[in-house]
Amino acid sequence: MIDKNTITTVLKRFMGNPRQPAYLSLSKYSSNDDLLETNIEIYMSSCWFRSHWSFDKSKAYTFNLLGGRNGYFVCALPYQIAIKEGLKKRIEIEDEMSESDFDQATFSMEMGCMPFGATENAFFAFDDVSSRRILHNAVYPPSFFGNNRFSKIPDLFPKERRILSVDIALMASKKHKNDASAIMINSAIPTNNDTYIANIIYMENHEGLNTDELALIIRRLYHQFKCTDLVIDTNGVGLGVFDALIQDMIDHETGELYPALTCCNDKVMAERCKVENAPKVIWSVKATASFNNEICILLRSGFQKKKLNLLISEFECEEIIKDKIRGFDKLPAFEQMQYKMPYVQTTLLVYELINLEHEIKGTNIKVKEKSGMRKDRYSSLAYNYWVQCQLERKLLHKSDTGFNIKDYAAKIRKLNKRPQSY
Repeated sequence: MIDKNTITTVLKRFMGNPRQPAYLSLSKYSSNDDLLETNIEIYMSSCWFRSHWSFDKSKAYTFNLLGGRNGYFVCALPYQIAIKEGLKKRIEIEDEMSESDFDQATFSMEMGCMPFGATENAFFAFDDVSSRRILHNAVYPPSFFGNNRFSKIPDLFPKERRILSVDIALMASKKHKNDASAIMINSAIPTNNDTYIANIIYMENHEGLNTDELALIIRRLYHQFKCTDLVIDTNGVGLGVFDALIQDMIDHETGELYPALTCCNDKVMAERCKVENAPKVIWSVKATASFNNEICILLRSGFQKKKLNLLISEFECEEIIKDKIRGFDKLPAFEQMQYKMPYVQTTLLVYELINLEHEIKGTNIKVKEKSGMRKDRYSSLAYNYWVQCQLERKLLHKSDTGFNIKDYAAKIRKLNKRPQSY
């Protein structure tokens, strides 16, 4: 987790002077340089991504080790060693691998000593994505944690757009384990140059819900997070969720009535709503080849231009949560994990992004997940960022309205008008 530049410019500078035991000051030893002890670098860590500097460092050490260079040593201790030495039971590993939420990427790095890397056809570069993990504080829905300091949703900043996106899947895939509904909250903050910076402050996934259950969760989060925009794919099963959202809805847990919402970007979809004066906040998207091409290019460009911010890793967040929650260490492991879950979801999003392969289909780029992998979080993020880009265009258009070409032309004509003769 340490930046390589910090190691090179700070930590390694402390190795500048070999240890100076007192006997080296004696004349019979002072001329023997072989007695000076060489300082040692020791790196100890779980494996990480292939694009991280630690992987290149381990390869460099391995090259020197195999080349017979003295002083170089590399050792990996995967889970098989623990099983062989009786420190871990084989059945425990097999049980973990059999669970439906088993994460092969994390397991390979943490337990298998196998650096995880993007494919050759990867569309998103790891460095572009991981460098944007700079957000320290997730925002949690009140219904999740009850009344505590985490339950207060911050008010909207001036001109902020809070966008909820969801990639909809209603049937849990037990065969491929790659279908889930991914919900994402983006706090899009305007900048001085009339653009937005995306801040993905909350994520959650759901499997095996029916239409009404998922619609209620979406509508509840939209209300609790004080969202201004909602985007869903209205093709296929998404149409049923859309139809539920354009009707008044009662939350049976809280007793609240959520008024109907309607579509803002598609007249035909808006006409499906029969509730008069329903707020026009739903963005209806339809995943055609051309639309999918547009959103993947926009999203990659957003990462490259540093216009998206993601939560830090679940390993880094623990100290931040401890500072905010008294007695966090004493909470049951399940409750601790709930606080970490948005950060874990962000890590899974990164895995998805760097493992998406792409191919050219005519004039369009098609991104697809590898076998056994998912792309529901990618789709939700891509929809979300697409809406942000549409809002940017509106913002830029409003800025341009201060300049009226007709008024300007009239003034020019008046200035160029020949003076009358007297």
